[in-house]
Amino acid sequence: MKKNPSLLGLLIILGVLGVIVIIYNLFLSKKDGYIIDNPTEQIIKMSINQQEYTIAPQQQVRLDLERGKHKIAYEFGNKKVDTVIEIRRPSGVINPTLSDYYVFTRPYGVRKNKDSIFTSHHIAIDNKAYLGMITKEDDLYIEDFYYNLDQDYPKIFLKSDEKKTDLSKIFNKEDFKQFYFENYE
Repeated sequence: MKKNPSLLGLLIILGVLGVIVIIYNLFLSKKDGYIIDNPTEQIIKMSINQQEYTIAPQQQVRLDLERGKHKIAYEFGNKKVDTVIEIRRPSGVINPTLSDYYVFTRPYGVRKNKDSIFTSHHIAIDNKAYLGMITKEDDLYIEDFYYNLDQDYPKIFLKSDEKKTDLSKIFNKEDFKQFYFENYE
């Protein structure tokens, strides 16, 4: 049987594409989704669209929701909450305890005076100044970030020399303080 160079080339290309898809799915893909977080020492029982969830103390529950409006009902402390949230982005945190979360934006790419931009922004947490583009969030539903509570910043990021990229990640208060200590102090 004679070798067919066109068929061999096609098989090589399909093999390379298969390896690329496997590498992307194992190492590079970011799983979007929604998290109910309970950073307290109390059990929280809540209903989202009439489906019941029980969140243990210091636990997170990942769930799939569609974009649009969702009915949330729960009790926490002396408060009874029955409200509607609107989901617009592919990731979000449902914060039934109304705890403090911090969104840290890490700049990537080429820009002038990146260090001065970093040091010109700051926020105080527990009477200590933290430098960088940091925002405090304490709403019932938070969605203005890129990486969720259970995701890390990428170890490898390919920068483009032509455009700047800012990647933001949400942290609870203690995790943010630890992350900042490990990376910036």
